[in-house]
Amino acid sequence: MKSKIQIIVSVILLMAVTLACGAGGAATEDPNAAINTAVAGTQQASALAQATVNSTALTAMPATPTPGPTVEYVTLTEDELAALIDEAVAEAVTATEATTSSVYYTTSDDAVTTEEVTYVYDYYYYADYYVEYAEDLMAEYYALYSDLAYQSIAEMQAIEAELEQLNTTLSSIDQSLQEISSTLSQGLELAESTITQLETAASEAQANAQEVKTQAQDMLEVVKADQQSRVDAISNIQPNNIPTDQIAALQSAFDFIDAANAAMGDDKLSQSELMNLAQLGRNAQAGFQTVGGGSGPFAGNGPAGNIDLNQFSGRFDEITTQFARGEIPQARGGVNQFQASLGNRPSPGGGGPGPRP
Repeated sequence: MKSKIQIIVSVILLMAVTLACGAGGAATEDPNAAINTAVAGTQQASALAQATVNSTALTAMPATPTPGPTVEYVTLTEDELAALIDEAVAEAVTATEATTSSVYYTTSDDAVTTEEVTYVYDYYYYADYYVEYAEDLMAEYYALYSDLAYQSIAEMQAIEAELEQLNTTLSSIDQSLQEISSTLSQGLELAESTITQLETAASEAQANAQEVKTQAQDMLEVVKADQQSRVDAISNIQPNNIPTDQIAALQSAFDFIDAANAAMGDDKLSQSELMNLAQLGRNAQAGFQTVGGGSGPFAGNGPAGNIDLNQFSGRFDEITTQFARGEIPQARGGVNQFQASLGNRPSPGGGGPGPRP
């Protein structure tokens, strides 16, 4: 590969000398010869320019991936985690394509040197890093949303299957490079089949990268559609146990809060927990709207009595919608804020609010 650049430069210098010598002894110049010389000069200039590009590419190594700060994935929304996965998959595809290009570049002269093995490995490590990173992020997504986001999980599993194929072909590149490195370290000549094996692995990796790209191209849209289907499901729930007085209405709100806190206890939410929470919220909301006026028995002991509970009725839908959209951190904050705004919990006997903590 490097010898090609040297040959091109030598040819150009030789022709320049030849043309200079010929110019001194010729009285007239054949027009066709002048045209041919001009064409040859253009082709040579182009070849030299490409050689310069290739030489630059040889020294333009990818930056070594540096792990960022540790992320607590439970603090991210579903959209934020999905976006990280999408970016990592895109980086894995791009890095793999760069790796295969580096293979084709190094084998273009049907020879591979120790320097070129190192050159390809710089790209290979970059691709390997992002494939593993994307798989790790998907594992985090599965842990948080496997019981909630069925459509999204199915989509990511399909992407993961393609990533596994990509990882296999990258491993084939690694194996070929190891074989080449071992042969070169022994001072032996590389067999043509060894170089062909490396090129075949690169070709398969390139094809796999395209399959990953195709599979992942609509992942974020699938996540959005999944979220919307969950929002639609909870919006169709109707109240089935409406509180008949203010004490019962307020207690139903705390039942909703208790269910939300229990659901968040393991840092993940299931569809059954979401539907149960939505039902409790719809019941409490109906109670607040029906008997939540400001003349009840809680005067001076919280919102009921002095404040119309109707103003809080929208909080139930707001919080359950956040849960349905995978906005767990926001929902968690909303539950805590809602609980604080409700004041004291009614006493177990239902005779009024319990003591303030």
